[in-house]
Amino acid sequence: MLNPKYKLEMNKDTKWNNITDHSSPLFRKFNTRELDLGKIENIKIAIQKIDGIVIEPGKIFSFWKHIGRPSTKRGFKKGLVLKSGTLEADIGGGLCQLSNLLAYMFACTECSFMERKHHSKDVFPDSNRTIPFASGATVHFNLTDLKIKNTYPFSIRIHLWTTETQLKGTVSAPVNLPYKIKIREKDHAFVRSKKTNRIYRYNELERVMYLKQTHKEIDSTPLWKNLAEVMYDTSQLHIQD
Repeated sequence: MLNPKYKLEMNKDTKWNNITDHSSPLFRKFNTRELDLGKIENIKIAIQKIDGIVIEPGKIFSFWKHIGRPSTKRGFKKGLVLKSGTLEADIGGGLCQLSNLLAYMFACTECSFMERKHHSKDVFPDSNRTIPFASGATVHFNLTDLKIKNTYPFSIRIHLWTTETQLKGTVSAPVNLPYKIKIREKDHAFVRSKKTNRIYRYNELERVMYLKQTHKEIDSTPLWKNLAEVMYDTSQLHIQD
């Protein structure tokens, strides 16, 4: 944890420095364009509720507290959602892309996850994956939330926006930290259940802290263990029995 000298008061002239940033494509290979457009509209509505939020030291950010219940009355459209292991079109669908982005960014900080659930199904095969499997978080209104506690001794700020093709975000602080955090994957495997004969995907993720100037690793801590049932063709996968 940081030296107490980093405790600062916020004001209108505060300069924000990125702790981490991330982006993900708005259009997906396995989605229809109509559902992608609905998802994008849902994400834009949600961003209006979250962009610019400042989380003070010791305070908890809740995804659903800020977004509220998705409804057609509030402008939300149909997007793709995963329900009971099957893909369906539903109002507010696609907001998991936003929760995934937020979860991944906060995983690249020292903040604590008070509530986070990974997807129980691995629905699509990897396509241009740039981050480890199960680095995000699933959300379902009134059932599953994403909650993060700011454990820094200073406030942090969320910034979110979209381009023509990307969802982008940053988490920033009023200090310029000398280190960064990345997520490292360990023990990734596809395994077969002896009981059900079903195929599951497993991995372990850890936070790795390294100095910006030298890229020297200075610390690593366990983060999550993930297990998800594979829902696509597994014939080309290397499976451990």
